Amino acid sequence: MDDLQVARQFLSYCCNLSEEAFLLSADMWNINTYKKGDKYSKSGRICRTSSFIVEGYFRTYKQGPDGEQRNVFIHSPGQTLVSFVSFVQQVPCDHDIEAITDAKIISISYDDLQELYKSSIEWGKVGRLFAEYAYKLVEDRFLGYYDLSPEERYLKLINEAPEIFNVVALKDISSFLGIEFQSLCRIRKRVLKRKS
Repeated sequence: MDDLQVARQFLSYCCNLSEEAFLLSADMWNINTYKKGDKYSKSGRICRTSSFIVEGYFRTYKQGPDGEQRNVFIHSPGQTLVSFVSFVQQVPCDHDIEAITDAKIISISYDDLQELYKSSIEWGKVGRLFAEYAYKLVEDRFLGYYDLSPEERYLKLINEAPEIFNVVALKDISSFLGIEFQSLCRIRKRVLKRKS
């Protein structure tokens, strides 16, 4: 699959964007590569691109008052990558997005997207539909894990994205799930024991 296909498939699925409308944007997409630890978006800066992950993984995290980094999202191949509020409102973001593996993304700039919104009725709908998608993603993340026990959160992640455990450090997964690292190790051991 070529890199542009990642964006095309997502926009077709999420926003019902036709092939003809997508072709209006074909020259506006840029490919970028990131090394593990590189920042896609930094706290205090404005996010100027919206992206799709072709390869690799990213994390969105916030720095707590105690200096500890707390992972809010782990982003996988095929998913969107954007500091949504910063991008839409063109205001500084309050979190960081960092590559946690080597990665490749395909991005479109804020200015190019605004031009598409103005030039095409179909692209004009993309903004609203993408906002709905982003809201659902956030709601699922927070409400979907809110009333689950630590073990249930771990099992839910295994069912939804088992490949994450092969490429993402366990400390990042524990932060994402809101489980202390040692507790997550005990949970994993207990679950593996039950399976054998």
